[in-house]
Amino acid sequence: MRMAYIAIDTNIFEHLLNPEMNTASHIDKLLGQLSKMEYQLLVDSTRKIGGEYLRLIVPIIRNMDETRPQLPLLRFWMNPDIRHEVTLNPIDNLMQKIKNIIHEAHEYADRAFVYIVCIEDSVLVTNDHIHILDRRRALLKGTKKFRGRNTDIQSSHTAYSAFLASGGLT
Repeated sequence: MRMAYIAIDTNIFEHLLNPEMNTASHIDKLLGQLSKMEYQLLVDSTRKIGGEYLRLIVPIIRNMDETRPQLPLLRFWMNPDIRHEVTLNPIDNLMQKIKNIIHEAHEYADRAFVYIVCIEDSVLVTNDHIHILDRRRALLKGTKKFRGRNTDIQSSHTAYSAFLASGGLT
């Protein structure tokens, strides 16, 4: 049986604590169900994603009220033991295609998220409309030769709905 992997953008963890973005606690439910199903978190070998988690999410955990119900979820997902590292080649054809679409100079982590899901034929859950979701079609079309058929990019709402409908992420 193949291990279940998923990439989760930093903004999903940030939105977990924002009731306006986490409507009906759908992010809590999605992250909780993924953890129960023993999904592992995809990260890149260049540590762009891990560095972003360390810089943006770990301080939230440190400063969080111990009684917040989201605290165990954040601790679970930030645990390095459930991470699966994917080798990222910053100069291969796949990365060049991604760079042509996510062309902004400092969006290293966003490019890394897209790259690793292509390599692992997995799903990226993100709420980044500017750099990723609004370019979803172009990213999937541009990377078609370098990824599997199951690779997808979904918002937290879409991932939650898809997960409920199918009993797993597709």
